[in-house]
Amino acid sequence: MKKLMLMLAAGLMAASTFAQYTDGVFIVNEDWFGHNSSTVNFYSYKTGEMTYRAYQKENEGLTLGNTTQFAAKDDTNIYFCSKQNYGETGGRFDVADAKTLKAKHSIATFSGSGDTRACFPYSDTKVYVGTSKGIYVYNPTTQEVTGPIEGTDVKEPGLMELAGDKLVVCAQGKGVYVIDTTTDALDKTVDVSASTCALFKVNNDLWVSVNNCTWGTPTSSNTEQFIKLNATTFEPETPTVVPMACQNPAWAWKKTAPAVDAANEVLYYAPADGGKFISKYDLKSGEFTQNFIDLPTGESMYGHVLDLDPNTGNIVVVTFEGYGSQNYHLHIYNKEGEEVQNALLLDSNYWFPAMLVFADPETPTSITDAETIKTVAGVTYTNLAGQVSSQPFEGLNIVVTRYTDGTMTSAKQFLK
Repeated sequence: MKKLMLMLAAGLMAASTFAQYTDGVFIVNEDWFGHNSSTVNFYSYKTGEMTYRAYQKENEGLTLGNTTQFAAKDDTNIYFCSKQNYGETGGRFDVADAKTLKAKHSIATFSGSGDTRACFPYSDTKVYVGTSKGIYVYNPTTQEVTGPIEGTDVKEPGLMELAGDKLVVCAQGKGVYVIDTTTDALDKTVDVSASTCALFKVNNDLWVSVNNCTWGTPTSSNTEQFIKLNATTFEPETPTVVPMACQNPAWAWKKTAPAVDAANEVLYYAPADGGKFISKYDLKSGEFTQNFIDLPTGESMYGHVLDLDPNTGNIVVVTFEGYGSQNYHLHIYNKEGEEVQNALLLDSNYWFPAMLVFADPETPTSITDAETIKTVAGVTYTNLAGQVSSQPFEGLNIVVTRYTDGTMTSAKQFLK
């Protein structure tokens, strides 16, 4: 009994520890290529403060890889995809705990020199990893890697979305791959367009962005389209012509998918790399607002670092002041385009942000938190001998609090 109670006490100590990286947003940065490894900063909504180089902070002696352009998370892990490894300290694919950022696994390369582009956490035992050598399957439980999936040899396998039991992958230069998740085999390649540049999901519908214009407003020779994929065949349906589609990352792969307000079927995106505005497109009405948000004077987009936080409904944007400046800014707007708090000027560094990943919202994790929103029905104390009382014992107590809603919490308490 004593051993059991000590184990319970140890477990409760671990459970009562507050998660560090919740209720905020991770900013994945390329950082200053040739000078530093890539980095991830974390902005806390609760404190309004930025934690810089958070991965390095939590893992002494370790780094992310070089040119980290993508990250994805599930309930357990966060996965970082880099174009190159960073010596012996950071891989092309790094796995960390989603709430603590403690490193779990690092893969230096795939098939000798395979660079990673994007990944898709499918289950507790399966993450699809897109690399320049094909698409691999990574098991977070066993840390085993299988693949590449035959036929997925495109050098730029980009964004991935799930449609039933099929994983659809943006395959730059070919269209999209359709992978059967039950067999992990390529089902088909759909020739949407050689200039397919972004894949995104609105409710249950899959869309791609297609253009051959990277900079500014397109000319008459450019195509700018959003194309819905058939729900069964994944073949392209009638294109929707728009004044400006998403950025085309053909020259240097990066995330370019729009921020999606699924409930209203509205897209928010930066059509031009280096642009000074954010556009809005309503899929239902077809209304396009090029300058939905005008960025502050002197600021522009480095890549496409904006997204809609599903926990708050706000649009988070990171801007920079040009390649000769070390000034980067964090902005938060509502869906009406209004800035909801003062912009944050980041500490000086050539961050070169790549994308945003939103942390889970904070939930009550201690007896103090629970008591602020619940009514206590009774409390019992158990000592290491297994004796139970309504009054605390000397020494270590396991405190069980029962609430009027039928739930209960446990904590440890030491009384001298």
